[in-house]
Amino acid sequence: MTHEKAGSRGSFIKLLIPPRVREVKITEVLPCLAAEDRIRIVGNTGEKLSDILPVIYLYIPQATYSRESDSVSFMFEEHLITIFGEGKITATNLKDRDEAMRILNYVKDLLNRAAVYVIRYGTPTPEFISSKPKVNPIEINKILPKKDCGECGASTCYGFAVKLALGECEPSQCLYLDANGRKELQKKIHFIRI
Repeated sequence: MTHEKAGSRGSFIKLLIPPRVREVKITEVLPCLAAEDRIRIVGNTGEKLSDILPVIYLYIPQATYSRESDSVSFMFEEHLITIFGEGKITATNLKDRDEAMRILNYVKDLLNRAAVYVIRYGTPTPEFISSKPKVNPIEINKILPKKDCGECGASTCYGFAVKLALGECEPSQCLYLDANGRKELQKKIHFIRI
């Protein structure tokens, strides 16, 4: 089975398909192992997610995927997030429950977009999963305009490249990048679109 790279044309379909994950409940609040004044949480969707984990892995540039532990892990805004096929979600380095809920809502949206991808294209094959290229901030930086203006929220273009490589922002946030540059960056940072 081949998998197309999904794009914005899927927006209309997303409106027609009800969300697979309606809510994520926090089931545990624990002290963060890295900082005394922070917390880590365990949440649960109540849904099996194994079929959509590869999609999240393929979408998020620096994600790791383990078929053995049935999980995908990635960094988002300095939080390590792990999603398990059984529906469990963990997140670290959180200020409080409000930040935890904001992060879990981000994950819920990500899961629902991945579910739409699976409905449209099916679960990615092992061959497709293994073909994901590594994302390199140095290569991304070569495409950026090198203005170091800070208008994107990062103090330098290289800082913006690192955020792009982590999946924490989108090329459209650079005001000086032309359409061809945006398109080239999209191809580099997101192996698939959801």
